[in-house]
Amino acid sequence: MKKYNTGLLINVLQKTKINVLSFLMLSTLVANAQSVSLQECIEMGLKNHPDYQAGVLSAESANADFLQAKSLRYPTMGVEVYQSTNTGRSIDRFTNDFINEIYSSTYAQARLRQPIFQGFRIQSSIRQNELLREASKLNLSSTQNQLTIQIIQAYLDVLAARELHLIAQNQVTSSQAQLDQITKQVNAGVLGKTEELQIKTQLANDQFSEITASGNVRASRLALFQLMNLGINDAISFERVDSAVLTKAYNSDLVENALNNLPEIKAAALEIKSFDSQIKAVKADKLPTLDFLANWNTFYASSNPEQEFFEQINATRNGSFTLGLTIPVFGRLQTNPRIQSVSIQKRMAENRLATSRLRINQVIQTAIQNYSLAAERYQNAQSQVAINQENLDAIQSQIEAGTLNSIQYTLAKTNFDRANSNLIQAKYAFLLQEKILNFYEQGEWAL
Repeated sequence: MKKYNTGLLINVLQKTKINVLSFLMLSTLVANAQSVSLQECIEMGLKNHPDYQAGVLSAESANADFLQAKSLRYPTMGVEVYQSTNTGRSIDRFTNDFINEIYSSTYAQARLRQPIFQGFRIQSSIRQNELLREASKLNLSSTQNQLTIQIIQAYLDVLAARELHLIAQNQVTSSQAQLDQITKQVNAGVLGKTEELQIKTQLANDQFSEITASGNVRASRLALFQLMNLGINDAISFERVDSAVLTKAYNSDLVENALNNLPEIKAAALEIKSFDSQIKAVKADKLPTLDFLANWNTFYASSNPEQEFFEQINATRNGSFTLGLTIPVFGRLQTNPRIQSVSIQKRMAENRLATSRLRINQVIQTAIQNYSLAAERYQNAQSQVAINQENLDAIQSQIEAGTLNSIQYTLAKTNFDRANSNLIQAKYAFLLQEKILNFYEQGEWAL
């Protein structure tokens, strides 16, 4: 049986392990210098992302509208003071005679108006805006959930890309070490040129894969920083997500639970109810209204020389109290088109709710299917790694026996690294689907 240089392959294995270990230690040091967790990324995203801030402003606006609707119950009061100068021919306010002189006058008035009955329009408007305020809060929670899942996915993509890049670097290091040793043997005449060309081809392929993996790391990091609305920072690393990959059975109850608890569904239901209150407020314009009014006024004119300023103010004061009843005669002609318009808006909201329920049902069903597929892929990837690990162990035994050439080792090592790549992708795909389904089940993100 032909003997091969076992020292070559043993040196390759040892160098590969040393290089990978050094790279992992370097990564750990960088992470300890400035590392960010998934929770911190989500908090920064919620703080900086304009979509979430738009939701915050919308909730604040809805609260302001609610307070404005409540303010309609309060009385309105105003104080007016006028100072004027009359020139030319005019009528004396005290004698009612014509006068032709320049004189000044001061007029003061205070008014109070308190609505007593507005056909329940104010109450309905308050209720409408109260429902819209609660709906805006729920919509803000929905926006938060949507941004959270985007950040989680981007974060897991960064971790997966980083691990895949480590494997690609490991492959390049291994191929380079083999090429260095084989080149020496070719120069010494121990091996032929064919084996050197095969290793060079393998190295070139590995370098191309490493460049692609490095680009994927940069692209995934950029996507995550963009979701956090931050400038990309190469000094920042991201902590690992330690989560046990355990399969779990999900059933149709998950869909019903999500449809009952998701904030966007609750918000849509509140929006529909708000249209009922809006219709009541519109109908109130057909009913009589009752208002209480109070008025007080006084004046001073310099054309009356017999009384001083405060004497005139006291002598001319006047007050009145009024109870006003307003009965709309053709109110129905104005309110019916408005009621019809609001009713159409309500039906449109109901249709949006039905669409949202259908979409969420489809999303959850797809997530369950993806979760099941990811679990199968993960189990298969684990088997691949185990088989290729066993193959490498067998090859190492052959190395010790001196019955293995470099091509066989390269093929086995490539298959082992490919199996690890499949395992990494399957693991993070599984973790993402698991977090999505846990959210639909529990109503909160398990980070």
